[in-house]
Amino acid sequence: MTNPTLTIRGSLGGRTLAFPLGDGVHEIGRGSTCEIRLDEPSVSRLHARLQVAGGSVRLEDLGSSNGTRLNGQRLTGPTEVRSGDTITLGNVSLKVDDSAGDAGMYLAQTQVRAGLAVSLDEARETRASERSKKAYLFRILAEAGEVLTRRLEPREIFEPLVELVDKALQPDRIFLLLRDEGNTELRTAASRVRAGGPGGMILSRTLVTRVLEQRTAFLTEDASQDQRLLGGDSIVGAGTRSAMAAPLFDNQAVIGLLYADTSDPAVRYDLDELKAFVLLANMVAVAITQARYHAIEEERRRLRTELDAARRIMVRLLPSDLPPVAGLQMVGHLDACEEVAGDLYDVRPLPDGRVLLVVGDVSGKGLSAALLVAALLPAIRTVALECGDLGRLAARVNEQLFESTDAVRFATLFLGQLDPRTGRLEYVNAGHNPPLVVGPGGEITPLAAVGPPVGMLPEFTYPVRTYDLAPGSRLVLYSDGLTEAMNGSEDMYGDERLQALLSLCPDCSVTELRGRVLQDVAAFVDGAPKTDDLTLLVVERDREPT
Repeated sequence: MTNPTLTIRGSLGGRTLAFPLGDGVHEIGRGSTCEIRLDEPSVSRLHARLQVAGGSVRLEDLGSSNGTRLNGQRLTGPTEVRSGDTITLGNVSLKVDDSAGDAGMYLAQTQVRAGLAVSLDEARETRASERSKKAYLFRILAEAGEVLTRRLEPREIFEPLVELVDKALQPDRIFLLLRDEGNTELRTAASRVRAGGPGGMILSRTLVTRVLEQRTAFLTEDASQDQRLLGGDSIVGAGTRSAMAAPLFDNQAVIGLLYADTSDPAVRYDLDELKAFVLLANMVAVAITQARYHAIEEERRRLRTELDAARRIMVRLLPSDLPPVAGLQMVGHLDACEEVAGDLYDVRPLPDGRVLLVVGDVSGKGLSAALLVAALLPAIRTVALECGDLGRLAARVNEQLFESTDAVRFATLFLGQLDPRTGRLEYVNAGHNPPLVVGPGGEITPLAAVGPPVGMLPEFTYPVRTYDLAPGSRLVLYSDGLTEAMNGSEDMYGDERLQALLSLCPDCSVTELRGRVLQDVAAFVDGAPKTDDLTLLVVERDREPT
């Protein structure tokens, strides 16, 4: 062939194509690196090669899925091309001519002939190529549905999505931008930049603002001519020719942005591709939101399991039944505000016949407070057996708690040793609510605090006080969750109401008294949410026989 102006001509997607065949190698395909790029699904990424040298043009198939034909015959090796020949690549046919005009240009859509030997993978590609672009894009969306309906972590969705966008559009750049919950800033969750394409991430603020604020997809067929992007910060500066952006809208809120572009002047994204892009972005947004909800639910289940385990530990740690002690009647109650409590109480007989009484309230609520209870109560029990002096016991507990916790952790604590034979009560009140002594006639005596809560100061000497509990008297110990219980109007139950109730029940049993107090608190609160743990311990010294 001697004509240096030999050209292959046609049209694709409504655009006129004309490729002069100068000396050299001309690769044909839908890949972005091909000199003759045909953006049609039936054309392989690297489909065929034209080699022009010494006035001769030879055509060679490069192992394409759907084959290359010259004048209807499938190529089996390099074959010479002449003016007037027809080259068919997949479903696309192009005319070869040496004319200067446009005569003879056409684009023919053909069906793949029967008897074509293909593998299973090739058959799947062939079926897609037999359909229109809309059908191909629909198949991409169907594939996306298969991927995005799986239960995945949010981060596991990103790469399959980028692969699907790449498969559908073959763009030079893809960016998936996300907003973190509670944050309006965008971050790059995933990206892909094709070799040879524009690098970096230059996006038009106009584009981003429009997509995010108006929940509207954006398409520019030719960025260099798009008045919306000229001037200022623009994707034009990155060499972009055609671009699309769609909001990641999960049907409630815009959680990010999906963006794709190309610098190839022969490629212009169209409305069909934009619609598929928008649908894909919506599917992705819903999948990401569902994955986030799933992750949150998994974390809740994990925490629930841990809290159930902590609750079981706390149940075993606190006394379920108080030990029987001759001369005393005792009942206790603890109602946690959350799954586990930061209150504690204990009744423990001592070797000398006295009884150790403990009521405490750790700062804070929930699991962190319960962990401190789990450390504090065993320490009190251990030290109490080693040390008979309550002042030393309180000082050692204070030092241990101060050294093992931060500055905001402390505990109010009442420690008492009661001799049931004499009624002598020795006690240390470290910042706790004053226990109430209710005399046989209903008179009330508070046992005030003698020092700060344990764990607040590195060292403190707690003074020990004594009180003689008369026969028939009661010692009522409680946490602030009782007196500070609030109703719907945020009024507190209060000390006065508690004392008035206690003074009216001098002859009821300790079990009955506990029930009346708890019922009265419940009636006062009247269904309002709990605000704190509630602990109640009632100890009565038997009346002397008459």
